[in-house]
Formats: sequence, structure tokens, C-alpha cells
Amino acid sequence: LHPPVSPPPCSGHALVYDGARQRVVLFGGRVGQQVSDHTWEWDGQTWTRMNPQRSPTAREMHAMAYDAARQRVVLFGGYGNSGYDESTWEWDGTTWTEALPSSAPPPRSGHAMVYDHGRRRMVLFGGQDASGVLDDTWEWDGVQWIQQFSRFTPLPRTRHAMGYFAANSRVVLFAGYSLTGAEDDTWLYSSLTPGRYQVLGTGCLV
Repeated sequence: LHPPVSPPPCSGHALVYDGARQRVVLFGGRVGQQVSDHTWEWDGQTWTRMNPQRSPTAREMHAMAYDAARQRVVLFGGYGNSGYDESTWEWDGTTWTEALPSSAPPPRSGHAMVYDHGRRRMVLFGGQDASGVLDDTWEWDGVQWIQQFSRFTPLPRTRHAMGYFAANSRVVLFAGYSLTGAEDDTWLYSSLTPGRYQVLGTGCLV
């Protein structure tokens, strides 16, 4: 494709599809010798640079995923001019808003994050910080980050990929770099966290 407008050459950025607004959202990345704090959107024909009043700080190797229930793009972490980051931001198509939960994953970059449609939660795994690669799992419900613990966990790793497999309601993780080098393993993730429900009506009078 040869759109009339495009973001500058970059790497380490994040890209996600906003299903409600039918736009692809791009944020950050490394442009030349600098990290970027630019937000761009793709509508299928061209790129448009967005100009929100407030944005996450410039960063690369962050993670973004789309919360379909809340219709927000969620961004976490990355590496910027001040080092590893631990902030959580949400994009509604017009404004970036920083979430301020009482607990959050430690600062990191190179992690992976995906939206679990069945349970309406973000799932985040791994990445790296100043001490090395990580193997922790966190979930974001739109209000709080909650760390999850499992008897079996993938090796600590960074630069892996995750996706949501709707057919069996599982998050899929593949590969990445661990302490021993590039991996080629596949993992499935699920949680015992109960689903949400809502009472409708008053029932039958018997």
C-alpha cells in the first residue's frame, strides 16, 4: 500500500485494532535515535496523526491490546528516556487517560498482553527489567491489576507473542527469548476466575 500519509520509519512500537471505531491504533516506538510519543490511526486508506492533549511518555517495546467490553485500547509499560515504565494508559479514540490502580506489574519492556474475550480481562506475561527476564502473569479488569499464580508457568522470557484462541477460550503464548536463547514452546493459559453475570428481572412468582 502507498497511503498519502504514513508514520515515520520506526521499530519497537505497538499496534492494535479498535473494533468499535474500526481503526488501527499505533503508539510510540523508536524513530532514528529517539523514542516517540506519537499516536497514529489507520482507517484502511491513510494514516492520521492524532493530537491528544495528553499522552503516555515516549517509549518502545510496550504492549497494547483492545478491551472490547469497555471499548478502550489499553497500553502498559515499555522502555523510555527514564528507563523501564510501569504506567497503564487507555485510549478512547480522542483522549489518553492514565489509570492509577493501587497495584500494578513492576516496570518492564518486551512483555506481551492480550485481551481474554471470554473473561473480559487483559492478560500480561513476562518481559524484562534491569534485573533480567520475567515470568509473572497479571490480569487487568479495567480497575485493578491482579497477579495470578500457577503451578506451571512458561520460562521467564521477553519478546514473545500472545493471542486469544476463541474456540476454546484460551490465551496462547508462543516462543520468545529466555535465559537460554530463543524458545519454540507453545503454552495455553486459562484462569479459574469466575465470569461476570447480571441479574435481569425478578423471576417467576410461584
